[in-house]
Amino acid sequence: MNNITRYAAINTKARALEGQLLKNVDYIYLLSLKSVTEVAGYLKQKTHYREILSGVNENELHRGALEVLLKKSHMNGLEKIAHYFYDENKEFYQSLFIRYEIEDLKTIARSITTSGNDYLSKDSLMYINRNRELNLDTLISSKSIFDFTKNLRNTLFYKYLSPLIENNKVVSLFSFEMTLDLAYFDLFYKSLKSLSKKDRLLMEYEQGINVDLLNIQWIYRGLKFYNFSPEELFNYTIAYGFEFNRNHIKRFCYSKNLDEFKNSILKTKYSFLFDQENTMDIFMERRILRYQYFKLKKMKKMEGMDISQSVVYGLLLEIEIRDIISIIESIRYGLPVEEARKFLIRKL
Repeated sequence: MNNITRYAAINTKARALEGQLLKNVDYIYLLSLKSVTEVAGYLKQKTHYREILSGVNENELHRGALEVLLKKSHMNGLEKIAHYFYDENKEFYQSLFIRYEIEDLKTIARSITTSGNDYLSKDSLMYINRNRELNLDTLISSKSIFDFTKNLRNTLFYKYLSPLIENNKVVSLFSFEMTLDLAYFDLFYKSLKSLSKKDRLLMEYEQGINVDLLNIQWIYRGLKFYNFSPEELFNYTIAYGFEFNRNHIKRFCYSKNLDEFKNSILKTKYSFLFDQENTMDIFMERRILRYQYFKLKKMKKMEGMDISQSVVYGLLLEIEIRDIISIIESIRYGLPVEEARKFLIRKL
């Protein structure tokens, strides 16, 4: 099947859905609001979120419930695109849900360690709910991360997690989460085998830059806040980077100190992460996401007959929802509008 036949309908749908995403004027108006109720009301009346908020009384909607509905809207958006895949590329697109399933698994794991899942809402775990391989009731019944890991037996995650429970070892939340993150990237890159060479190269580029940025962030935090050894740092870095191969990453991990590491990065295309010392820690994640946002917008303009447009839509929707949640948090803490804007991924 040629790419025109494969992607004509998919790209048309992706562009139509992208056209519904919030505009700058929507962001500016949301920033001016004073309560979650007002945010929910505007989203319901004026934006594409009316679909998910239809029938919901915004006057009775608290912050957590709104975030769950936004998360559901994201999943629905991905499903709308997934519906158009019917050949070997469907396997790849379905693999994109794995990252969100892992976030749900992390949510359960964190709940186990803090409250024993007593206050965990099943409604907030919708990505797991869509996966028939994962039994939500069994997972939530877990009493420890060790039990939780055992309850993931017969899932695609277990082969990555099983070494953690060898010899009945106590499993830490940190090692559980980091192992799942590394598992995601391994599964993602394995799914690329089903793509054409053009699509595979596009996805390797898009994800490779993401890997570079995540590795930089991890090494920086490991050096500054946790005093990890070079070996520990390297063990939890991600392979498949675009600019940096494993030798680069190893050299970064073995930096003599934090200043040496920062100076190394300042010589690369990712220098923007460290060129503003006073706000570096506060806005590092936002800078990473904003860099990815502009990269996605550039990919969107290419509009080729390839898989990129469907992937771009899903990621832009995710970024939009992150920004809405950031606005809600800013309202909660009473931040001035100009201060709240600094935490947005989209640059207004």
